[in-house]
Parts: sequence; C-alpha cells; structure tokens
Amino acid sequence: MRKLIMPALGAIVLLAGVWSLDGTTPDVDPVISGSIPRDTGPAAGKAFAVANIETKADCVLTRGERMTHHSMRMAASDACEEVWSGLSHASTWTEAGDGTVIVTDAAGDAILTLAETDGLYEVIDPSGAIITLRAAE
Repeated sequence: MRKLIMPALGAIVLLAGVWSLDGTTPDVDPVISGSIPRDTGPAAGKAFAVANIETKADCVLTRGERMTHHSMRMAASDACEEVWSGLSHASTWTEAGDGTVIVTDAAGDAILTLAETDGLYEVIDPSGAIITLRAAE
C-alpha cells in the first residue's frame, strides 16, 4: 500500500505544479493589495491654505496634474499676491528630492522654496518670508 501512496502523492504534486504554470501571471496579489495601502504620492488637485504670519494675509494654492516625475502644475488665487509678491503667478510645484519643494512662475524663476515640517510646509527661501502652507480641507 505504501508503494502506491507515495507515487500517487508525487504525481498529484507534479500535476499541481504543471497546472499552476499555465503561462499567465495574476494581475494583483490579493494578500498584498488588501493589506498595504497604495502609495499614490502627493495627490494632484490638492489645495493648500497659504498664510503669511506677519501680514495675516492668506490665499489658496492648488496643485494640478503631474508634468514630470518631480513637477506638478500649480494654480494660485489672486489673493496670493497679498501673501507674497509674485505668488499669484505660481505655476509649478517641483519636488527637489531632498525634502524641499520649489514653487516657480511660468518662466521657471523660484518664488518660494519650502520644507515639510510637522505636517505643513514652511518657507526656507527667501529667508525673510514667514509663510506656511497646510493642506486645505
């Protein structure tokens, strides 16, 4: 009996292995997909409330669609000119790769350089600007 069981089990394992090699790979691994949230990176269309601490002026900046791996379009409300000179002309949000973000105008000139701290962005250049950006709700 033992001589029949072992070859039968071997044949079953072999057939199961051949059957699993049907040439197609699953599109999604349900265990990993169900347990790990998808990292989408910074969301396009995300709005930021911008505030100048000294002048108490505020406005809204909105990131648009992704242009490159590091850059996204940006739109600024007219009120942003009161927050910081030139900020109403912001057109690009560029992630520098070192944790900083550069907000530039259409000509590519930097308006503000930001660093993420404690869940919001603070201006690090120009050094005299006391401006914060936080995700708008």
